[in-house]
Amino acid sequence: MTARVEAIGMSRRSLVARLVACGTGLVLGSPTLARQTSRSAGSWNFGAAHLEWEPLEVGTGDTLLVSAQVRGVPVRAVLDSGSGASIMSTALAAKLGLNDGERRMISGLSAKAPVLLVRDIDVQLARETRRLPFAVVGDLSSVSAAFGRPIDILLGADMFTGSCIALDFAKRRMAVVKSGTFLAGPDWRAVALGRGAKQELFIRASVSGLPPVPLMIDLGSSAALMLSSAYARDQGLLNGKLVSTAAIGGVDGVRINDAFTIQNINIEGLGVSNVPTLGMRAWLSTSTVGNVGLPLIAQFDVVFDVTAGFVWLRPLGPRRRLPMLKDRSGLGLAASPTALTVVHVAANSPAEKAGWAVGDRIVAVNGHSIDANYTRGELWQVRSRPAGTLVKLTMASGDVRELRLADYY
Repeated sequence: MTARVEAIGMSRRSLVARLVACGTGLVLGSPTLARQTSRSAGSWNFGAAHLEWEPLEVGTGDTLLVSAQVRGVPVRAVLDSGSGASIMSTALAAKLGLNDGERRMISGLSAKAPVLLVRDIDVQLARETRRLPFAVVGDLSSVSAAFGRPIDILLGADMFTGSCIALDFAKRRMAVVKSGTFLAGPDWRAVALGRGAKQELFIRASVSGLPPVPLMIDLGSSAALMLSSAYARDQGLLNGKLVSTAAIGGVDGVRINDAFTIQNINIEGLGVSNVPTLGMRAWLSTSTVGNVGLPLIAQFDVVFDVTAGFVWLRPLGPRRRLPMLKDRSGLGLAASPTALTVVHVAANSPAEKAGWAVGDRIVAVNGHSIDANYTRGELWQVRSRPAGTLVKLTMASGDVRELRLADYY
């Protein structure tokens, strides 16, 4: 799982609700829908299998939260198809008495991190319980700080095996049934799933009209699209573009990477345009050149069947898709119940030009105090407002600073 370290709103992109014709494929623009399916609401056909829908939360517009239980203890979990194994926080492990384990090193997107391996962990998700032969215990503090709430566990691809997982983003719900039960209609596109050298799940997609390449499919990533910086440079994807920077938090800590916009990405004839993208300066995967994250995946209804080797996608109508929102502040912040702390100032951004610095602390946005409900309300969306919007930020010192939003990448 990767979480972009952002505050004043993790909203990144704006939806444009208009139809455009574009060849034989569907193209989602900012995102703009090329054509809708014949049944906009759509049905979910799992034959005789009974669907028990459970609520899901899309926190701060880009983090997929579900309720689960680990060894009978209720937890807040992130559904994270980008991780081969489930990863629990050190705090949850301590609560469960899992203080001893096998010491290992695991790979994040950009670096390796020390962890513990614990055995035989029972996890309940959507009324289905399974025993994981092992789970990883790691430091999820940077992930939690980026989100603004504690994250107990990342439920990895090991929770997908043997099941169909249906994700209905429009109605904020999910269901889990047995593998092989989904009956896709003509409004669905089947996308083949591959496994990388580290067991990461990937699909193939075309970026800006280039030949299809393997990209991890990562529900746990808050970035719509990540690309290896080396791949982006080699393919000329940065030529003539505004490029900035962003801070990314994961199990490997917080790292600085590039930020730019990709013209379009196409997955089996389904296209999305104007995609905010992170260029990963140290991409470790040898099997993929990038990562498709939650904001991009949530442009569709989704059914994962890892055992069958497919994920099915169905385009959503303009009003039903998860907005892909774009930052216009340049402030990368870690949230706490009382303040937002600057951990990164994006290059060439309004924040950099206004003299913001790492360590600055914000206690109120437009007169509204930062509190424990920051990530649950609408306050976090402020920085995705239109260019030219003036935002007033109250500092810990009591001073009020003004920041005018602008497009900077």
